[in-house]
Amino acid sequence: MTRLWIWVLLAVAPASMAQSTAPSALRQNEGQVVSVDKATREITIRHGYLPEIDMDPMTMVFNVADPALLARVKKGDRVHFKAGLVNGRFAVISINPVKPKRKEKP
Repeated sequence: MTRLWIWVLLAVAPASMAQSTAPSALRQNEGQVVSVDKATREITIRHGYLPEIDMDPMTMVFNVADPALLARVKKGDRVHFKAGLVNGRFAVISINPVKPKRKEKP
């Protein structure tokens, strides 16, 4: 009986992982860009807890859903981004740099 359940789980897992997360269902997260690799369409982000994918804070390499997103940011930028599963892999779906706060004059 246990083997049957294992086979059922193995059969269902790839189908569920292949689905994309709807961007509207994702939260805006904050992080810092560690590196950008346009050739491989990857971005490394140091981020806090990502509740929509139940991921602890870490530095992680993400695929990018649209390579044009990489032109918006550079190494060292603080960013707001949305991440989710795209074709079974974690990917950045949207990203924008955070504008630094202006210092008030005394």
